[in-house]
Amino acid sequence: MSCLSRRLITVPAATECRILERLNKFVVRIEISGSKELAFLQNTGRLREYVKRDKIGFCAPIEKPKKLRYRLFAVKDHGGGALIDTLLQARAFERAIERNFIPWLSGYEILRREARIGGTRIDYLLRRKHEEAVLEVKSAVSRLDGYASYPDCPSVRARKQLKAILEWVKMGGKAFLVFVASIPNVRGFRPNHEVDPGLCDLIRECWRAGVEVRGVAMIYDPKSSTILLLDPSIPIKL
Repeated sequence: MSCLSRRLITVPAATECRILERLNKFVVRIEISGSKELAFLQNTGRLREYVKRDKIGFCAPIEKPKKLRYRLFAVKDHGGGALIDTLLQARAFERAIERNFIPWLSGYEILRREARIGGTRIDYLLRRKHEEAVLEVKSAVSRLDGYASYPDCPSVRARKQLKAILEWVKMGGKAFLVFVASIPNVRGFRPNHEVDPGLCDLIRECWRAGVEVRGVAMIYDPKSSTILLLDPSIPIKL
């Protein structure tokens, strides 16, 4: 682990589990402490590299369980943990902003979550002094030629969001498109054109229009049960 890594969030009571099968987008069958359980998964992507039989995962108890007692939030990978839970990715990213760990967001504060622009919702509305900016975060949790990549499945919703961001920028607004590379040992980020070429074309169009396309690297460290920020600005290959 790099000595420059920064601790973001500690995940309490995390436990190893064995993945048995994914039942649907949000539910995974696991084996934990010798018993079979159902765990919640906060990620609608395919996650074929990670959520498959006999992979070792990391689960945490759900604070106020209704139907499921656990959430599967990471999977063992390259000696560390691939953080697949998009909610934890978002909370860790917010912590990085709050602690001023991301130089290119220096001075910004989160004004609003789930900001509505152009008939859709964007993750954040930011403010720095008298300047406002929108910021959308995407989870890059698949590998492509040594890079973290996105998407791992087609997304109509993401296309709508990027079109709204484009219009925002064309009207003079400031915008960020951030890819969270939350898997160990990657060289940077690159889009996966084979999965959704139209969406990847929109990413490039955003960049050409002046949207700041950025990437951050974070992982789950099982030894400390902590989400670590490895690099606040990874290379982007569009």
